[in-house]
Amino acid sequence: MTDKDTATITAVAPAVAKEPSKKSLALAIFQDKLTDRATGLYGSNKEFRAAVLVAIEIDLGVSRASASTMYNSAKKDAETANVSVGLGRDPKKVKAPSTGVRGRPKNSKNRAKEVVAVAATEAVVAEAPAA
Repeated sequence: MTDKDTATITAVAPAVAKEPSKKSLALAIFQDKLTDRATGLYGSNKEFRAAVLVAIEIDLGVSRASASTMYNSAKKDAETANVSVGLGRDPKKVKAPSTGVRGRPKNSKNRAKEVVAVAATEAVVAEAPAA
């Protein structure tokens, strides 16, 4: 065989179709869930993120950490493409206003009972003469 024959053989070799990467599949899952979110399927951003992570974990067979990285990448891509995605932390819950008094209220049913001085009565019994 000559060098020309070798070049012909390598050029004729069939090309293998490349499988889609896990990142691109995760992006497709994210986009699918994003359309579900637009319809109001998820009540909060936390529920949406959990649903996307579970879908990525199950469909692609990856760990939670890997699924989180794929989610963050897809979220970043979505935010750069469309500013109105609105994902992120949910607003914090409003706390009840403080009364300024620490501990349980005075009339609480679960308040600890006051300890009666038992040591003084035991000392009197011990000093009594034994008859």
